[in-house]
Amino acid sequence: MAALSSSSAASSGAPPPPVEFTQEELECMSKVKAQLVAGGLDEARISPRELALTTLNSKLRVDDACEKYIAWLDAIQVFGLNSFDDVWAEVKQGDWSLVEKLLRSYAVCGTDAMGRSIMWIQGGGIKPEDEAVSVRAGVLYFMAIHADNTSMHEGITFVIDTSKNDTRYGNEKQLQRVWQAFPLRPQRIFIAGASMLKRVFINGLIKFASLFVKAKVLGRIEFAELDRVLSEVPIQSAPAYVGGGAGGNTDILLWTQQRLEGFAEPKI
Repeated sequence: MAALSSSSAASSGAPPPPVEFTQEELECMSKVKAQLVAGGLDEARISPRELALTTLNSKLRVDDACEKYIAWLDAIQVFGLNSFDDVWAEVKQGDWSLVEKLLRSYAVCGTDAMGRSIMWIQGGGIKPEDEAVSVRAGVLYFMAIHADNTSMHEGITFVIDTSKNDTRYGNEKQLQRVWQAFPLRPQRIFIAGASMLKRVFINGLIKFASLFVKAKVLGRIEFAELDRVLSEVPIQSAPAYVGGGAGGNTDILLWTQQRLEGFAEPKI
């Protein structure tokens, strides 16, 4: 595979050490893969990185990991992505031109007080014609967020800033279905900047999401003003647009590229 990144004037903090897995984790991933194949899934649709993340975020529970992996595949397939190879596509050759614009829906951050990655969504609607690319960008960012040993093994902090854009296109529930299919393991979830009207709308999406997501995860959601979020997120790790230091990073694209380059495919 060609290098994922290209030359850039932007800067990124020092990348974390490569993700490492224990023998027990690798054996569990192999069991998940075998069970998926035995259940009829085409082996060509099994991607080692995504399978590894799903297995770890399922706490090495084989049945749960299989269920979540299939759900994730089914969710992205709605947008014409038959496998995670379709997500990576030209990105494997270093071409980010299509994905880059939608990748900037996310904010580059540092880590929380426990050393876990901060997944920060800047908000805004997705035009129908951009849905598939948005899903691709979301998967790549999601993989990059977990591309360190702490986040991979302990989870992440998740922030959604709803204050920046009120645009809706009528596809929110469809997109919510795919986002909720991601094998997320958040320790904290903050929804920031939501007016009362927005909260009513978001609560509707959460109620819809409850059909697919465990109550334990939904119970970690907290509506909060940005000041409250910044009291939990170290200011040096918060995004630059809210006055933070972004963990020493200046560009979401370069950060994503470097993180993914350090996430080698496990041998399973």
